[in-house]
Amino acid sequence: MLHSYFNAPRSTAAGLRGRLRALLFGTVATIGLSLSMAGVSRGDTPLAPARDLQASVARTAAQHQPLVVMFSLPGCTYCERLRKSTYQWLAKDGYVVLQVEMEPDYRLLDFRGKATTGKALAQHYKVSLAPTVLFFGPEGQEVADRLVGAGESDFYQAFVDRALKQGAQRLGASGTGTTKPQAPL
Repeated sequence: MLHSYFNAPRSTAAGLRGRLRALLFGTVATIGLSLSMAGVSRGDTPLAPARDLQASVARTAAQHQPLVVMFSLPGCTYCERLRKSTYQWLAKDGYVVLQVEMEPDYRLLDFRGKATTGKALAQHYKVSLAPTVLFFGPEGQEVADRLVGAGESDFYQAFVDRALKQGAQRLGASGTGTTKPQAPL
């Protein structure tokens, strides 16, 4: 093909050059798109990052609701599935749902207002599997059964609803159903 390119008349050579440019551009664009898609992990469906657990739990406890915290790892496909299917919608419904990356360089303030890391916080609460979701009350006590792993999607929402109900009851909410926050926090 290159032999015919160099020996072809100018108009044919210009056409071949155009086709080669288009082929090259298409290939580069495809590789670039593939690389950008492969590198997406943390930002796929972000939840608010936990930065100050003491302040966050004070707001949720005032509403008689638990603070929902998902412990996750970068690139965790199960974490991403839960963020998309359950927790982003819970946050849109007004619950405070935060994410803690279980890494030594992820910095935040714990329930006493002291500096810590995501990895240290996970170790403190004996979280070793991502995703794990904890439901907290004031001072960092768990007020509902934790959810470890992604679980079966058919049943997972029922477990979340049960945990929210447990947490609300332990935090003094009246009523028997899962109570939604009165206003987004």
